[in-house]
Amino acid sequence: MASRTTLAVLLLLSGLLPLGSACRRDLQLPPGLLVMAVEKAPKSLDPRIGNDAVSQRLHQMIFNTLVNKNDKLETVPEVAEFEVTPDAKVFTFKIRPGFVFHNGKPLRAEDVKYTFDTLREKTFNSPKKGDFAKVTAIDTPDDRTVIFRCSAPNAAMLGSLVAVGIIAKDSGPTAEKSPVGTGPWKVREYREGNDVLLDANPAYNLGAPKLKQVRIKFVLDNATRELEVRQGGVHLALNADFAYPTLQQMGKSKGLKLLQGKGTNIAYLGLNCEDPVLKNLKVRQAISVGIDRDKIIRTVLRGMARPANGPLPPEQWARPEDLPPAHYDVAQAKRLLDEAGFPDPDGDGPAPRAIKLELKTSSNQLSRQVGTVLQEQMKLIGINLALRSYEFQTFLQDTISGNFQMFYLINVGANQSTDFLSYFYESTRIPTAAKSFSEGANRARYRNPDVDKWLTEAASTLDRAEQKRLYGLVQKQVVTDVPQVFLWYPNNVAIASDRIDNVSLELSGGYFFLKDVTLRDQ
Repeated sequence: MASRTTLAVLLLLSGLLPLGSACRRDLQLPPGLLVMAVEKAPKSLDPRIGNDAVSQRLHQMIFNTLVNKNDKLETVPEVAEFEVTPDAKVFTFKIRPGFVFHNGKPLRAEDVKYTFDTLREKTFNSPKKGDFAKVTAIDTPDDRTVIFRCSAPNAAMLGSLVAVGIIAKDSGPTAEKSPVGTGPWKVREYREGNDVLLDANPAYNLGAPKLKQVRIKFVLDNATRELEVRQGGVHLALNADFAYPTLQQMGKSKGLKLLQGKGTNIAYLGLNCEDPVLKNLKVRQAISVGIDRDKIIRTVLRGMARPANGPLPPEQWARPEDLPPAHYDVAQAKRLLDEAGFPDPDGDGPAPRAIKLELKTSSNQLSRQVGTVLQEQMKLIGINLALRSYEFQTFLQDTISGNFQMFYLINVGANQSTDFLSYFYESTRIPTAAKSFSEGANRARYRNPDVDKWLTEAASTLDRAEQKRLYGLVQKQVVTDVPQVFLWYPNNVAIASDRIDNVSLELSGGYFFLKDVTLRDQ
């Protein structure tokens, strides 16, 4: 016999259950507890390992980092003030007072050293390891001083530090499920695949959370997640993979509200530059100009995104002002395919150019919707695009290992820092099985010696103007070479109970704002 929840989901999907107030029943939850739904479980609560979106967001709640980003996406101190030598090879951090681990011990230099020494161990498997490959030693002359020494200029490392929370010394073996950090929330219970219950840290030196507890609930099924929000068992869902029409509809429902703001995450197509067809530059360029971004934003995303024409968001200080705008031109796309050696045998309209490509996506609803529209748009320029959808971890592993021609993905957070450019485009950052795919995220297998040279030079100088010039050259070359097709920057979008106040969505889409959220009594 079907359960009550199963029947409700079936009725909701069939349209037999009203979508307004009739299907909402506020569930009685403990006072001071906010329940937030996310669309997938985290890879790991260990900040040295987890690099997926949910993991990184949870790390923000549990840990502090040596440095962080300000509103201009510049690197600024968090746990520590820092100085860098002119050759960008020695980084000295002075730990600020007041950061205390959830076990009551103050954060000291030995904890920082332990975090990064263990991350750098040969036997430690982490996708973040490549960011610190140039580090040769970490010294701690006293309790408040940490010195990173590098084998070569490494200015981009500062941005990489934002992604690694500081764990307590010797806590590594339990960090994946019972981490000890210094952040505003401490882990009470982690039920793998289900949820994580976080208690407020009243001793947090940057201001204690106003709520007592937050439960982050992993709800993989869209219909179930929607039902839980409507019934009041979930108070908040941020960037939770709902279809955009569903978001608009839910925002008009009694007891709920739709919140949104500009975002920096970037939706893109990854193109395999080693593929026999896609290694042809003109084919990649044809795909880029054959995509009508504005139409997809208008129809599929309901206007909740900004078109993208480069890897870094408009707010990033290193983004060049004269980056060429993305444009849609079917005629140009066809000419490029002709020049690439795939002529249109009929001379006009959609034609069988003998180009067959495969686009991989995750199995979530929005990704499949985007894939369907891209399939239609590619048909207009003569490309037969097959769609394949997979469970997220399978899909992600295929992209990392190079088992794809094209894939659609939204990168979360990484492009806020300039080290993103090295991580995604430097030829040494192509993931390989020999190093457990830990080198970086150059999944497109992109190689350009000029880009490598400019990134090396940018890592060798602390002159901001020179860095901006070099990073600008990299971005323009990447736009020309099209290892990725940049699509749009999705807005940060949340569905929230109307009992929630003080929600201020961050540009980054992070969860740090939860520290200041309040929840009115039922």
